Amino acid sequence: MEKYQPKTPVAEVSDRLMRAAVAIGAGVAWFVLLWGLCLPALTAGFALGVMLWLCARQFSRQITQKREKQMRRMIGGELAVNRLLLEPPRKAAFQCALWLAPRYPLVMQKAVDWGVIGLLDGKKTCIRLIARHASQTITAQQVVECAREALERQMEQTLLCLTAPADAQALAYAGTLDPPMRIIEREELMMLAGFAHPATDEDLRNIGRQKRTRRSAQEWLAVALNASRARRYFWYGLGLSALALLTGSGYYLVPAVLCLGLFTACKLRQAVKEHRRWTG
Repeated sequence: MEKYQPKTPVAEVSDRLMRAAVAIGAGVAWFVLLWGLCLPALTAGFALGVMLWLCARQFSRQITQKREKQMRRMIGGELAVNRLLLEPPRKAAFQCALWLAPRYPLVMQKAVDWGVIGLLDGKKTCIRLIARHASQTITAQQVVECAREALERQMEQTLLCLTAPADAQALAYAGTLDPPMRIIEREELMMLAGFAHPATDEDLRNIGRQKRTRRSAQEWLAVALNASRARRYFWYGLGLSALALLTGSGYYLVPAVLCLGLFTACKLRQAVKEHRRWTG
């Protein structure tokens, strides 16, 4: 849940100052280009910049409301999927069937110990669930076992829900099966669960309370180089570089190079993690 932690106060203030500086800088630059560097140009540019900042702020509020709704679904979906790990197999599979109902028009007939049986597009279908922690990987052997059970019970097709990522071999094997097996991966399952169980205010407060003090240098480095911060580093670096070009001052280049360096480090760290995930 660390990716859902709110921004730090320093990050929030710096974001607001950066947006205001960019808007005012754009307004001042426009009138300086039209009238030259004079007091009326600076005054009119400042007024235009404030107006642009207010318009952007109003637009940002609307975007924030939309993102909050999406974030509640993401958080609620992840919490709901994680709760499946502690549920009995029959109840957990039935819950997955309810989440899949809006997207897959399954007519449920009965719930059994290993899943749910129903009709999908007129074909006898079973819904199975492999419940493992997200840190684990679903293997091809587990998919083989589910396919064997589906054949033994004479199923025409299978919807296999996963609470953990599947390796490439498992996904490739599922695509070659006859009868077909449709994989509902963790991300899709979380999205479907989020529509039914968006996060409540109490859930958000609990996540906020889970935030702990980071003490080691390694923990601080992991936070500073988190992939979610890369975009912010890039725009900070770009904005400071633009200020250096407009003002002709080299003082802005130092923080600009630092921000762009952090952006590059975030991307490299993310690429290394992806490489280890696929090769490890």
